[in-house]
Amino acid sequence: MTFARLILAAANNDPVPSSQPFNLPSRPAALALIQYYLDNIFALFPVFSETALFNALDAVYQENGRQVTDFEHWLLYMVFAIGATGQSRSHHDALYADGVLWVGRALRYADRVLMPGYVSQIQALVLLVQYSMLDPAHFDSWQLIGFACRAIVDLGFHQDPPKEQQTEKKTLELRRKIFYCVYSLDRYDCYFIL
Repeated sequence: MTFARLILAAANNDPVPSSQPFNLPSRPAALALIQYYLDNIFALFPVFSETALFNALDAVYQENGRQVTDFEHWLLYMVFAIGATGQSRSHHDALYADGVLWVGRALRYADRVLMPGYVSQIQALVLLVQYSMLDPAHFDSWQLIGFACRAIVDLGFHQDPPKEQQTEKKTLELRRKIFYCVYSLDRYDCYFIL
């Protein structure tokens, strides 16, 4: 059993339908989902750069012809899922169904993106937490944020690196953003549960 399967087994409420063959949405539809995410979620929880998101979009849509990484697939599909589910008004509308399908597509990459010991694991977990808060029928946000908090401590993001260790300003800033985003989600989830 992989670490990703352990996380998903602990946090899964209702199973997500297995991923079906699909067509990507049109580029304008994809940009609309991304813009919704950036305006409503990313503005509060910037755990990755906007550049990374748009690079993932370009890679998946094959505009620059390079190999698409597993994390780029995860990032883009989870942003689509959060963007669609965030706009949904009912568990019976098309946007909700689209969100569930996008999560199913992202879960194909779970084994590789949720591997412990990498910054991308925390970023992937945060995206899953954000989705789970919008769709508690499928995932338990309490369990997922717990995994994200433990990953933060495991990687030492709860404290700055020693001064002797030369850390780029950009890297240090990202570490701090990720820590505070996870901390905020944990505090919000605690309040939300009570």
